[in-house]
Amino acid sequence: QTPKVQRYLTFLSSNSSVMSVELALPTIRAEMRKLKIPHTSDKVYKDECVFSFDSPFSDDGLYVNLSTFKGYGKDYVEKDRVSTGNKLYLHLKWAQVEKKADVSVTEAEPSKLAIGVAGGFMTEASYDIVKDHFLVVFDGNNAISIALPNQELPEFVSNVLQAIIDHDGMKSNLQVATWDADNEKFVSKYAKDLVQLNPEGKRIPQDPKLWKDEATGATENLWLNLSTGFIGGGRKNWDGTGGSGSALEHYHATGSKYPLAVKLGTITPHGADVWSYAPEEDNLVIDPHLAEHLSFWGIDVMKLEKTDKTMGELEVSHNMTYDWSRILSEGEELEVVSGPGLLGLRNIGSSCYLNSVMQSILAIPEVQERYLMQHENIVQSAPTDPTEDLSAQLSKLAVGVLSSRYVPPSLPSTQSTASTSAGEEGGKVANLEKYVLAPRMFKHLVGKGHSEFSSGRQQDVSEYFQYFLEVLSRAERVSLPRVALPGAVAAPKPTASIFEYHTQVRYQCNTSGEVKYLTQGQQTLFNMLDLPVPLDQAVPYVPDSPTPVTTKRARLEGKESEDTKMQEDTPTSGGDSATEKEVEQFIPFEACLQSYFSPERVDMFSPAVGAVSACSKTQRFATFPRYLMVKMSRYYVSTNWVQQKITARIDVPEHLDLRAYRGAGPQSDEKLMAQVDETATAGAGAVDVPAFQVDEGLVIQLTSMGFSENGCRRAAIATHNADPETAMNWIFEHMEDADFNDPPVMPTSGGSSGNGGGNNSASATGNNTAVAVDPEAVSMLTSMGYSEEQVSAALQATDNNIERAADWLFSHADDLDAAVAQVLSGASSGAGATSTTCAGVQADDGEGKYSLIGIISHLGKNTDHGHYVCHLKKDGQWLLFNDEKVGKCTKVPLEYGFMYLYRRDDGPGTFAL
Repeated sequence: QTPKVQRYLTFLSSNSSVMSVELALPTIRAEMRKLKIPHTSDKVYKDECVFSFDSPFSDDGLYVNLSTFKGYGKDYVEKDRVSTGNKLYLHLKWAQVEKKADVSVTEAEPSKLAIGVAGGFMTEASYDIVKDHFLVVFDGNNAISIALPNQELPEFVSNVLQAIIDHDGMKSNLQVATWDADNEKFVSKYAKDLVQLNPEGKRIPQDPKLWKDEATGATENLWLNLSTGFIGGGRKNWDGTGGSGSALEHYHATGSKYPLAVKLGTITPHGADVWSYAPEEDNLVIDPHLAEHLSFWGIDVMKLEKTDKTMGELEVSHNMTYDWSRILSEGEELEVVSGPGLLGLRNIGSSCYLNSVMQSILAIPEVQERYLMQHENIVQSAPTDPTEDLSAQLSKLAVGVLSSRYVPPSLPSTQSTASTSAGEEGGKVANLEKYVLAPRMFKHLVGKGHSEFSSGRQQDVSEYFQYFLEVLSRAERVSLPRVALPGAVAAPKPTASIFEYHTQVRYQCNTSGEVKYLTQGQQTLFNMLDLPVPLDQAVPYVPDSPTPVTTKRARLEGKESEDTKMQEDTPTSGGDSATEKEVEQFIPFEACLQSYFSPERVDMFSPAVGAVSACSKTQRFATFPRYLMVKMSRYYVSTNWVQQKITARIDVPEHLDLRAYRGAGPQSDEKLMAQVDETATAGAGAVDVPAFQVDEGLVIQLTSMGFSENGCRRAAIATHNADPETAMNWIFEHMEDADFNDPPVMPTSGGSSGNGGGNNSASATGNNTAVAVDPEAVSMLTSMGYSEEQVSAALQATDNNIERAADWLFSHADDLDAAVAQVLSGASSGAGATSTTCAGVQADDGEGKYSLIGIISHLGKNTDHGHYVCHLKKDGQWLLFNDEKVGKCTKVPLEYGFMYLYRRDDGPGTFAL
């Protein structure tokens, strides 16, 4: 900072007396024409700095630009003042003062499963907020602070200031403040026309003392089947307590035709707990006709009183008395830690998936090198609206999590909070708003325009990981020079490239024996290894200790053993079936690898046969990424279209050797499928080659999925009639192309055509004709630091598509000069199944040996519900990141993770991209 800036900041952080308004009035009057009173629809960033997590609660408060309504922490005011020319700021300085305990008032315990609503868990802290507001006027070398309200200020200026103070702010628009489990209930489709059978005139007594489990005689946790009148016991709990499970058994015994059951003891005139055992519902539901259905069995809801806890109340009791962090570490008492890199992120409404992904990504040195170390450069080069700049928002997140700026003073990185008193006191300090990291702006920007990620609903963490990398890559097409290390010799690569790898796909015709290889193309480029979990390889797990983890996980997953699809499919050998179903299953990790890399049958065009033929498809690694994200596909859709979870143990290793799964390429004893070089058909003496024929069967398969015929034909041509999965991948990558639905140009030989997807049109025609480039596109791309020659080649190679041209430049960073020369010389032939652009896609490579550095785990029935946490290994110590809570742990749930982050052991000594 310059001495001038430092003088401003020193003054702004001082406690000197307020200067006279008269000194500031000339500047205020001159600036009034720039001001307006903010409307309720205007974006007013009065809650948080756009470049940092500074807020009105920070020691130096927050400064809001009266013209743009954007908020800035002390360190960023001067940057905004210089770039906008603004001289008037509202200074908000708030403090939290702990409320004095009122011993005469007893705080009511939560009675329903909800957050932020009456009867639920309340999020308001026990603090009073003291608010001080000032108008700060920059006048030459002076910064004048005027306490508010002030009668000497012009009325219009006072109105603007008060409107900003009274405005809801963007915080209310960027978060979900309340949640109620009751709102997630839905009306059962079986309720409207519910079948009720009572041939013997059965009546259910009104007296609760007479209710009994018809199978066991138990008198607690009773459920009445609304169709048959059978009273049975609820499901067993994880520890053997609870009901007998006879209500569910009755549902199965009656052909699974009568799914609705009401919990006796919860019936009141206002309703009751109704559960649907139907697989597609399998949850608490709403029965709008409950009173009528109960009346059928002689029950008058107006005369009953509640005698048993509802499911929500049982869940509340569980949440109040259960330590989730201890369960996650298999009973270990966690030591809470705090410090740079040891700070959690606040859950802003089912955002644990985001918190887990970003904690994992920010733990990577290459990401820190860009978005932490280059923070000042990113801020100085930020556009007018930093809230729309992903580089600024990601850098803001990196500084928040990785620096010491928001470390609570009572919890330095070396201090333990093992004792209760220390933990409670530390918790009070850590909960102060000035230390809170709530990624609202980041979540809003990344999810903008996405129907799911812009919502407050729970999401699939693996989908968010890949979506974020896609959004980041798009943003870095323009912003990469701002975040890359200065002085780098080679052009920088996108950050997502550290996760990317190529696969070698080998096809072998079962009829002719000929083989075909796909490698180093967009269709073989991945950023996550999605391993299947083969249920047929599951065996009963025999624990080494008398207290296996299985029962704890069963409770944590919120799924009773009877509901576990995987266990239902496991054959039993007689004896007590309920006991056997509680036995945890084990699936070897090697079985998951074998399932992924083993051959699979596909149907594709075989040139030797001249028709579609059954082929064997196998995949291998063509390159090994610097960081490998492995996803265990624990979730699948059952035959009745209900998502199920596989809760089995999987012995995922901390050290992973994948060298055996590297592809070796074509072998000397293999006969390759016919591939024709298009250049061979150009000019005199060309070989007479039959025209390429689109596989009509493949086109029919693709169009049946809802895509246009022209787009499907382009996919068949671009992938050279590959299998449907490969063609579908091509469609997903290119369905946004402007020419996707245009009629394709048929190639004249077995090579690929230039139809969309970055195929070089020059090579498609078999000649060296150059493509005229768009001057405006050249101007935009050269501003990123590339020469006109490089940009011209990129645009020629991608049919003047500026986004694909940027991708082309990034992907050829290692051999850019050679790639440019190849395109400009007209030698970029599209031989084979991939285009020139695809063939040049580069990925990091090295020896396939990895070490585990992170785990993301999911707790819940399916990816749309539940909770995500992550474990990260930092400086040799495993840490649990559970939203805002961070603690040391020695027992890591290796066997139960959903996603695993590995770092290649032979990664480069420097982290430059």
